[in-house]
Amino acid sequence: MSEAVETSTTSFRQRKWHHRRDARFVLAVAAFIVLFYSWGFINGPDRIDADLTAQIEKSDALVNLVITSKFPAEEFHLGIFQEVGTIRGNKGRDTFLFRVKPKDVRMLARKYWIEKIALAPPMKF
Repeated sequence: MSEAVETSTTSFRQRKWHHRRDARFVLAVAAFIVLFYSWGFINGPDRIDADLTAQIEKSDALVNLVITSKFPAEEFHLGIFQEVGTIRGNKGRDTFLFRVKPKDVRMLARKYWIEKIALAPPMKF
């Protein structure tokens, strides 16, 4: 009789953690998040204009930017722009952002909705 008890408990196999559906879901979501953010780090520097790259590498002075988005900037995007600089207007898909730190230029370049970041031409008063 003790043999019957042993065989019934030993025939039950515990599932390994990587066979569980919820663990696979969490791993898939984590992999998606890692890919999403790494895409921004990989492609971000390509969105910065060559003249702007040279200027921010040369000094830590504040820069004035023209940010071209994939679509006209909306309230959410303008809120992010206001956190890093002063908005001086927008025209179509271009937003003029002044007094931006070089580290913030690199952060903006990682945003997926931004196509290009360039130096702003001098403003005429």
